[in-house]
Amino acid sequence: MGLATATGAGRAAWAAPAWSTGVIAIDHGGPDRVTRIYLDPTALVLSTGGTEGVDHVAPGATDAVANLVEAGFDVVLLGGAAADPLRGLPSAVGHADELPEHLDQDAWYLTGEPHPVFGRPRGGTTVLVGPRRPAGKLPLPRFDMETRDLPSAAMEILTRQAMA
Repeated sequence: MGLATATGAGRAAWAAPAWSTGVIAIDHGGPDRVTRIYLDPTALVLSTGGTEGVDHVAPGATDAVANLVEAGFDVVLLGGAAADPLRGLPSAVGHADELPEHLDQDAWYLTGEPHPVFGRPRGGTTVLVGPRRPAGKLPLPRFDMETRDLPSAAMEILTRQAMA
């Protein structure tokens, strides 16, 4: 394979094999397929720790979400998205009241709570952002990944999708 006889020359001429064209096609579910990222607001917001306090968007969280949107991800914010700190998110961020029971294989779920209000979906990749230990001696629930903050989670998602 790869050798062909040149017409009229009587000697072998090199013909590049089909696999050496330099183009590798990887099917990720079709050209219109977009990876969806579900964001629990707890992954974006830092609590003041009190029962009555103003929540603040974590440093770099808004930029991290904007980077994911610009990279072509479908970002969906879960729950009450009307909170003042979350108004700075890009307009392309979608909203949903609840998390689907089953996520697509390439979907991501980011939360800041060890016991998320939205539950634990089947499928996808679950990420605990800024691990917060629950009170007591119980072990932390299992997540597929833990990151220190939302920008780290966004970098991990971008890296893993680029390597897929």
